[in-house]
Amino acid sequence: MRRIACLPVVLLYALTGSFAWAGCADLNNVTNWSDINTHKIIMYRKSKAIAVLDIPDCTILKTSEIRLIKDNVCNLDKIIVSGKICDVRSVERL
Repeated sequence: MRRIACLPVVLLYALTGSFAWAGCADLNNVTNWSDINTHKIIMYRKSKAIAVLDIPDCTILKTSEIRLIKDNVCNLDKIIVSGKICDVRSVERL
């Protein structure tokens, strides 16, 4: 009976832990980026793609300068695109 009582607590803990990191990526040591379209970019560490960022409020061109405000970027964080602060709608770890 005690196991059944503990099951909801264990499930809640497991789900909360997995949701906490959903939509985040460690972009420390990013070496490059490429555009998918004018609002989506892929971030690379050396030659390995590590994350896709959706940035709907800013237009990203091949000549844009991308600067991170922090290393661990999550949904709804901000980055700088060519001097303009932009919202990151979503982060997908690859």
